[in-house]
Amino acid sequence: MPALTQANDLIRSRNVTASEVYALMGYHPYSTPTKIWDRLNNPYPDVHLQSDAMAVGSYLEPYVARYAARKMGVRVRACTRSYEYPGINLSATPDYLIIGRPMLMEVKVSSIMYGWTEDDLHPHYEYQARAQMACTGRDTVFVVALVGSNLYSIPVVRDSEKERRMLTAVDEFWQTYVLPGVRPEPVDQTRLRSAQVR
Repeated sequence: MPALTQANDLIRSRNVTASEVYALMGYHPYSTPTKIWDRLNNPYPDVHLQSDAMAVGSYLEPYVARYAARKMGVRVRACTRSYEYPGINLSATPDYLIIGRPMLMEVKVSSIMYGWTEDDLHPHYEYQARAQMACTGRDTVFVVALVGSNLYSIPVVRDSEKERRMLTAVDEFWQTYVLPGVRPEPVDQTRLRSAQVR
């Protein structure tokens, strides 16, 4: 992800973001509806804190993007802005625009060795890509992942039904919890994860 500007921070502070949206739909390893609500109600204190893993990923990201673009035969440009979906509180900050095509590139540097095939992309990455397409009007996102020494390039193609379900989940969360100021109860992540594995 590019360095966030004050304008990008403002957009993110008033929206569910692409990277967390799947928490409103199912098991998400890094977010929950409660965490999203807490961020929206206190969005600034730790917005730029990074773990070592995140810092390494940010450092390697442009190198992975350049290598993947060369391998795919495309040109990319780092995205420097956040986009909002009109009428729904959803935002996205894509990593890279693919120049001359209605496509995006989302770069991951992962130490987790599973979940990196076209048939086994984790839903929270899939729906991050779907939120990016919804907010930008692009029709494909290539999720490019450096996993160990392997490079994966997994296309996610726009799907109107999946997009509708995602937007409905965001709007219901906003109407049920954010607007009335009702903090959602913490969810049982173990139960959600077990249900998703079945």
